[in-house]
Amino acid sequence: MSNFIKIIAYSICLVCQCCLTETGLAQQTFSVFMEKGIRSDEDKEFLQAVANFEHAIEIEPNNEQAWLSLGVVRTHMKEYGLAVVDFNKAIYLNPQLMTAYLYRHIAFRETENYLFAFSDINYYLAHNQGDTIARKYRFEISMLLKEWSVAADDLFWIRNNLGEDMFTAMFTQLAASIQATKSFAEFQPIVTQCSLANPSNVTVLLSMVNNSYQLSDYNTCLRAVNPALVFQPHNLHLLKIRADVLFYLNQLEESEKAFEYLLQLESTDGNAMADYGHCLLQLKKWGEADEWLTKSIANKNTSPAYAYLGRGIARFNMGKTGIACTDWERSYLLGEKNAQKWLEENCPSTNNSKP
Repeated sequence: MSNFIKIIAYSICLVCQCCLTETGLAQQTFSVFMEKGIRSDEDKEFLQAVANFEHAIEIEPNNEQAWLSLGVVRTHMKEYGLAVVDFNKAIYLNPQLMTAYLYRHIAFRETENYLFAFSDINYYLAHNQGDTIARKYRFEISMLLKEWSVAADDLFWIRNNLGEDMFTAMFTQLAASIQATKSFAEFQPIVTQCSLANPSNVTVLLSMVNNSYQLSDYNTCLRAVNPALVFQPHNLHLLKIRADVLFYLNQLEESEKAFEYLLQLESTDGNAMADYGHCLLQLKKWGEADEWLTKSIANKNTSPAYAYLGRGIARFNMGKTGIACTDWERSYLLGEKNAQKWLEENCPSTNNSKP
């Protein structure tokens, strides 16, 4: 009886040793496949990397790192749909595996599932606030989704941590995105905050000028355009805006001088000539207004109806009613509705001929 027990005990011992040996070999094999997979991925041998990681998963199907690694290779292969499946499995196995959220965000972004991508990058940054690359990723997707306040948060974080040059480059991206979507009202508090943070940043100053002008916030625009011109005194775009803003603010004498200076630098700008002519109209300088509005028409300004209207007003006030009516008719035919009033009040003989 005791010999039988000894035989059973010995048999159990052999089985246990065999199990331990197989477990050790399996573990060793899993590690080998993982290492091979990583090496193949680094060498851009992606198909081999996938095969190695799939072998590793066969050995340890609940290892989140293996699923994560497989998903990363899929993203390198641009197989983003399959990558999402792998990252989902990794997150299911370990919901705190932050790297999986970062990479899944990339896969979602590349498949244009921007809301899912935005959710993942937000979750990742909530746990890894100091990740510079992730900040840039979120900044880019925030612009796509018009999440301007989130984009601004990342913009200021970049400025505080990476300096003014990187900030300026990213601010330029944001300003271009705003311009494309015409989200001027949403951009105004952001550009204002940026301007207060560094009043000498020319890129920000120029954006403040343009954005305020688009919003018809002429007082703010004027406060920005003057320091901007200190940095770029011959910037024709800035000079044109300054002259226009002074006109809109009814600072007519200053606007007149601003247009004179602008036209000294750019003598063929038909649009500036038209605006200058209308400024002269407000100053009741009829002859000069007629002269400059005629020049603007000759130089093919982009709003000839506006120029014909103004020239008609100048000529009417000079007692030249006949040719004034001709100008107003042309203005009306070109789409200037205000010309109708001048025609009806001063050119009764043309009322029946208007379209």
